Amino acid sequence: MTKSARILVVDDDRTIRRALAHALEEAGYDSRTACGVEEARTALAQDAFDAVLLDIRLKDGDGLCLLDELRRDAPQLPVIMATAYGDSERTIHAMKAGAFEYVTKPFDLEALLASVARATQVPPAARLDQQEEPAGFVGSSPAMLDVWKAIGRVARSRTPVLITGETGVGKELVARSIHAHSDRREGPFVAVNIAALPPLLIESELFGHEKGSFTGAVARREGRFELASNGTLFLDEIGDLDISLQSKLLRVLEDGGYERLGGTARLVSDARIVTATARPITPGQADSALRQDLYYRLGVVRIHVPPLRERRQDIPLLVESFVRKMPGSRGVSESAMRLLAEYAWPGNVRQLLHVVENACLMSSAEVLDCEDFELPDQPAERIDDTVGSEDLDLRQNLERVERALIRRALRMAAGNRARAARLLGIRRALLYARMNHLQIDEKGS
Repeated sequence: MTKSARILVVDDDRTIRRALAHALEEAGYDSRTACGVEEARTALAQDAFDAVLLDIRLKDGDGLCLLDELRRDAPQLPVIMATAYGDSERTIHAMKAGAFEYVTKPFDLEALLASVARATQVPPAARLDQQEEPAGFVGSSPAMLDVWKAIGRVARSRTPVLITGETGVGKELVARSIHAHSDRREGPFVAVNIAALPPLLIESELFGHEKGSFTGAVARREGRFELASNGTLFLDEIGDLDISLQSKLLRVLEDGGYERLGGTARLVSDARIVTATARPITPGQADSALRQDLYYRLGVVRIHVPPLRERRQDIPLLVESFVRKMPGSRGVSESAMRLLAEYAWPGNVRQLLHVVENACLMSSAEVLDCEDFELPDQPAERIDDTVGSEDLDLRQNLERVERALIRRALRMAAGNRARAARLLGIRRALLYARMNHLQIDEKGS
């Protein structure tokens, strides 16, 4: 860490400004504060800073607009964006506009100071200037924040991206967002689900075929690589690709070259390749059917989309967004939201969407309650309240027990964290830190 590094803190909350300035000075930095856009502009004109901690929502303006100004006028100055509103649009915009990092409130002070340390250590030549407009996801969890930041960082490159995650987490949405923020966004986005195609048709679908190349081929047909040229080709469930076609795909990745089925003419595709999988494909993993050289070529950049049970704090935001898209003006009761937040969701976001849509269509109530949501009994175990006997990961099991105890104390204390800390026999500051780490809100959700 550069002990003399000078940090500008821009936030319209006086308490937060003072607390951050104090924390930075305790860590050895020299800090100055500004309450808004105009005061920040004045400070930046008067002094040289090594980094800026900038809130997105300010009373006298938009922090993203100030970020755009800084990227134009001071492109080497690292800017750490901060907000209490965790959503993909602001995150992706901030990262693509050149923000060094993006953090959410309430701050994890240790993580924030680590970000400041990285920002003040990074050589100016290594700082990337990224610009583009965002597209939407919903969530405020650190896990999804990492996904959005990754999208912002890789969107403008042509490097292949491998998206991993369970079925229903939204891997195709990530792929579409990468395309939408890329220089190829005016080109086509072509999606192919490898698992949904009969093996005998996959080669024809991907590479096309010539007339007469097989029975029923009555005319030449362009393949998906041709159709996606100058755009993005998304290959879902890449782990199901037949081994005989993997070498052909590897060749396309190397130089873009391929031939139609039954043809001899060499074609070249300029499509950017984004793949996804819900099954193990890492070489050496059980059931992995992907050859090693192809795996490492596809996975130059990897983005993991976490399952819904690992980002439960996003569930209320997702529910609200789904309800808003349905006809009529609806609300969701607090008890129903708690029920949804505690459900296991084996089908992830896709299952949550279907459950919410069903409730909106089948109920005429203005406020949806627990009985309006049909949750299958079989997977309805309440996550984090039980410890699986098969799971011997000590850290994960201890966190499950800790989470259950904190949630119970918060419910007993009606959300009063000071009282909950007394019930647990720990300091309030420690409770706040553990709640933040375990992604628990004041209601125990």
